[in-house]
Parts: sequence; structure tokens; C-alpha cells
Amino acid sequence: ARAQLRPLEQAGPTAGLETIRTWLRADARLPAAATALGISLPGARKRLTRAEDALGRSLLTAPSAKYELWLAMRALGSL
Repeated sequence: ARAQLRPLEQAGPTAGLETIRTWLRADARLPAAATALGISLPGARKRLTRAEDALGRSLLTAPSAKYELWLAMRALGSL
């Protein structure tokens, strides 16, 4: 789980764990995540795109890595 999340830790705050955690807590709904983060919808989309780049995996289009990230965060007690 730690190895899977490490790229997000290294990516910094705008593509990091807090963005993904908030997005997952919002049931992977971008508008709800943007509201919770206090940013615009395009801003949230940009952060998730940065997270995709850091992970080398898709989050916004299928097949998505969101379930694997959810499990990793749950395993570490981060979600």
C-alpha cells in the first residue's frame, strides 16, 4: 500500500494524497471533491490529472486505479 501511494506523497500538495483522499471520500465525484477542497471544478480536474501523471495510471477514465488507491488508503488507515 505504501509503495502504491508513494508517488502521490512525492508529487506535492496539488497532486498528492489529500487531493486523492478527498476525491475518494466524495465517492470519486469531481464536483463534490472540488467543493470539499475549496477549489473550482477545473482546478480539481487539474489536480487529479497531476495525480494521474504521478501514478502513471488513469483516475478519471476507465479502467481506473481508484479502487486500488481506495484499498491502499484503507489499509494504511488514511481513509
